[in-house]
Amino acid sequence: MTNDVESSIKQVSQNNAELFHKIITDLEQTYLAKNKDYGNSFEESLNEFGEVAGIVRIGDKFNRAKNLSKNKANVTDESKIDTYLDMANYNIMQAMWLMKQGE
Repeated sequence: MTNDVESSIKQVSQNNAELFHKIITDLEQTYLAKNKDYGNSFEESLNEFGEVAGIVRIGDKFNRAKNLSKNKANVTDESKIDTYLDMANYNIMQAMWLMKQGE
């Protein structure tokens, strides 16, 4: 997610329902844009390597979030918020894949 998206989220009223709606709308836009750029690589990885492929990517984001909770980010274009939102999209895509598998 870009800083523009984070900025637009911060401009939304502090009403939790409005903020939640804005975040999920932006998550959808990020999902669509990245899927266009990367193709369906996440699902393809899951199809090839199984559920663990998604767990690894989610785990990487979790480890980044854990590290950012203790240390300042050196990469300026991926904030702590961006990391959590990215992890949310990975979790949603993992759930989508599991649903397609009949879980």
